[in-house]
Amino acid sequence: MSVVRWRLVNTLGCKHTYGHITKTKRIELGLAKSHANDAFCIAGGTSQQRVNPLQIKQIRRNNRSLELFYDARYIDIRTGEKVSGGELFSGRRTRNINLNGPNFRFNRGEKLAKGQRRIRKMRYAHQPGDIVLCAGRKCIVNGIQNKGAYIKLADLAKPVKTDLVSPLYYGKGLRFG
Repeated sequence: MSVVRWRLVNTLGCKHTYGHITKTKRIELGLAKSHANDAFCIAGGTSQQRVNPLQIKQIRRNNRSLELFYDARYIDIRTGEKVSGGELFSGRRTRNINLNGPNFRFNRGEKLAKGQRRIRKMRYAHQPGDIVLCAGRKCIVNGIQNKGAYIKLADLAKPVKTDLVSPLYYGKGLRFG
């Protein structure tokens, strides 16, 4: 990286900086650590008016995961809280690897819920992240329920029938927010 950096500095004729300088400027200005705040400090910003940075998230177009596993729930006898079975296990997943971690299985108390495998039989028309129109409002789809008959929306507490919504945008590819 050092060879590439000096090549860029010499070619572009720009200035360079180091991380500790950026960090001290950020702390002096009272800014949280983020890429946008570090860029502001590197550019020599002090009290200028700033715009919100554009967030871009890439989402796979085809979710091939048709099966989900929900782990069993137990009561941790040390704290009395509900925890998943994965939190209270020995750390060993395969027999050919010797993981000498602590065995937390002894801390499993009463079993509250057994593990579940949920398998989708098909790919539904509405996927999580899609934006649909429901009663004149834009809503984001959280998931599908009852084999595609109902849609769980982010803004509403109750699921809505699939027939009552119409697709507006598909939430795959690049999402700007």
